[in-house]
Amino acid sequence: MTKTIITKNLEKHYKLYDNQKERILDLISPRSHGEVFHALRGIDFEAEEGDVVGFIGINGSGKSTLSNIIAGIVPQSKGEVAVNGQTSLIAVAAGLNNDLTGRDNIELKCLMLGFSRDEIRELEPDIIAFAELEGFIDQPVKSYSSGMKSRLGFAISVNVDPDILIIDEALSVGDRAFSEKSLKKMNEFKEQGKTMIFVSHSINQVKNFCNKILWLEFGRVKAFGEVNDVIPLYESFLNKWQEMSKEERDAYRARMMEQNGNDTTYRQLGNLLVMDDEEELDVSNDYTVVPTSKLAHFTSKSTYIYKAPSIADDKIPVQKYKDTVYYIKREATYRFEKYCLLSTRPSGVDGVVGWVKATELSMHSHVYVDSDDKTMKVQGKGSASSEPWGGKKQYIYKSLEKYKNYRFYIDETNLIGNNVWYKGVIDGEKNLVWVHESQLINED
Repeated sequence: MTKTIITKNLEKHYKLYDNQKERILDLISPRSHGEVFHALRGIDFEAEEGDVVGFIGINGSGKSTLSNIIAGIVPQSKGEVAVNGQTSLIAVAAGLNNDLTGRDNIELKCLMLGFSRDEIRELEPDIIAFAELEGFIDQPVKSYSSGMKSRLGFAISVNVDPDILIIDEALSVGDRAFSEKSLKKMNEFKEQGKTMIFVSHSINQVKNFCNKILWLEFGRVKAFGEVNDVIPLYESFLNKWQEMSKEERDAYRARMMEQNGNDTTYRQLGNLLVMDDEEELDVSNDYTVVPTSKLAHFTSKSTYIYKAPSIADDKIPVQKYKDTVYYIKREATYRFEKYCLLSTRPSGVDGVVGWVKATELSMHSHVYVDSDDKTMKVQGKGSASSEPWGGKKQYIYKSLEKYKNYRFYIDETNLIGNNVWYKGVIDGEKNLVWVHESQLINED
């Protein structure tokens, strides 16, 4: 995959002054005045083509600062940032001149992006129509409401067809109808495989729209990984944060800000990268994710499938998913209870169904053995499935009786529990099937 955004040890510092006198003294005096504020510290982050990455974190964590640096709006203080493609930032009033009209702002912003005046004249009607500002487009932007400014900024950004789209709380203002239209447009970009950054305080929007999450906490990366891995951690943290008093929050913020970003260590849990803070990760959140390789089916007492272990309300009944065998590529422990991520494919990304409590599954370890070519004979008993250890819904041949003594050409061997399963083709048939070792005999 092509990497479209790479940041290495990225930092952003600001000077904070108590008054204007202190600011002037800092300019003319050899002695430093004011206090250095570290908005970002040691940010290492990569996005690939087609990634839709949600930036999450409480206020003051650096989400907008990082998105502005990636968009080229503000420079970093230290570190490297590489962006492969044209970026477009969508934020409330981002890049708009309040003294110019809406039409003048369209021309100015498009000229800055390298469009010719003829190209701008061609784009202008679509931008105005999308923004729904036909009656106000020739009025000064300073007379616009925040929703109108957001609509204009969004309309310009999406109609110039950028390679990388950065949306910073642009859907938090304006009416519901425009938000739905904007989401539809963003989904079109998603289907086109464009890289997108989505900054939002709406957990539901992030869960439904993004495939990866970058969690920032007071200027540092707290966790980076796939949505179903990071969101439970973040929601657990939010529950704790909301229960804190102001004094407790200030103390927590001070403790986190005192830590040096360059000295931060991270732990890899499967595909999840998490700041290695034992108190926060292991004690407060009680959440870990580990890779595994198993096959499983539902037991009779199974109840629900969850979108994430910590989201009790986001669940679906298991009825239509029973009688089928699933792959398990990840296990999670949340509040001392084990969950398994079910998938219809041997992947924790493709074919994912959701999380299920481990106590509601019957599981066996799954080990790939080899892909050596072998030939055996069918005994004529048992069945053949589309997946190893298949259930009723995965039978391809319910009975192998008519294939007795047929050759079975094997191209893959797997160990499931203590049983060997072979994948191959029965002589004269086209279906690729899985057969248990007990249903085959060696050729004479």
